[in-house]
Amino acid sequence: MIPAAPAPSHAPPRLAAELADMLARLGRGLRYRTRDARESLDVTHSEADLLRLLSRKPGIRVHDAAAFLGIASNSVSTLVKQLSRAGLLTREADPFDGRVAQLRLTPQAEAWVTQVGSAREEALERALATLDPEDRQRLEAALPAMRKISKALSRTGESQAQ
Repeated sequence: MIPAAPAPSHAPPRLAAELADMLARLGRGLRYRTRDARESLDVTHSEADLLRLLSRKPGIRVHDAAAFLGIASNSVSTLVKQLSRAGLLTREADPFDGRVAQLRLTPQAEAWVTQVGSAREEALERALATLDPEDRQRLEAALPAMRKISKALSRTGESQAQ
C-alpha cells in the first residue's frame, strides 16, 4: 500500500504570518500614538485614512480613492458624505468631466492631517532611533518590496470589491 500524500497546509507561511503580525502591531502602535489627534477631530480610522490620502492626492476622485485604499467605491462615498457633513472635505466638479467630483480637504482637515502626520513620523523616528545602523539599512532596503506587497494587496482589494 502506498502512503497517502500529506494534506496541503492551509496555514500561511511563516513569513506571511510574521509580517501580518508585525504590520498589525505597527498599525496599532501608530493609531495609539495618534489617538488624541484623531479623537480631537472625532473621526474614525477609515475617515482618517481617507483624509491622509486626500492630503497626498488633492483632487482625487471617489473611484480612485477607493482603489488606493483598497475598499469599495460605495464605502468611500459613505466616508465622503460623513466628512463633508463634518466640514472636513469638499467636493468640487472636475473641470474636465462635470459628472464626477474631485475631493479636497478643508483648511481644518489640512491642519489636522499635518498634526497627525507629524505625530506618526515622530513616533516612527523615535522607534527608528532605537535601531542600530545595520537594522535601519535593512529596513530601508526592504521598502521596495513592501511597496510591491502594498500594490498587490490593493489590487486584491479592488478585485474583491467588484
